[in-house]
Amino acid sequence: MERMFVLFSLEGCPYCRKAEKFLDEQRIKYRKIEVPREHEKRTMLKEISGQVSVPVLIEVIGSKNQDDDIIEWVRELGKC
Repeated sequence: MERMFVLFSLEGCPYCRKAEKFLDEQRIKYRKIEVPREHEKRTMLKEISGQVSVPVLIEVIGSKNQDDDIIEWVRELGKC
């Protein structure tokens, strides 16, 4: 299963830049979504992660065979 990640970030945020730099150094592919500067406008981020602070990295499940990918991911969680 190909792993897909999304990084929620804010332009000029030193913590976001640190996270981006590390992901880049590790050659981890991710899609970056810039969030609004105002916390009250970060409704999507709040719904997804439960928080409005950044950075937030999420893993997207279901890139090819959604049901099989989800099942495999949950089984892998059991090995942690």
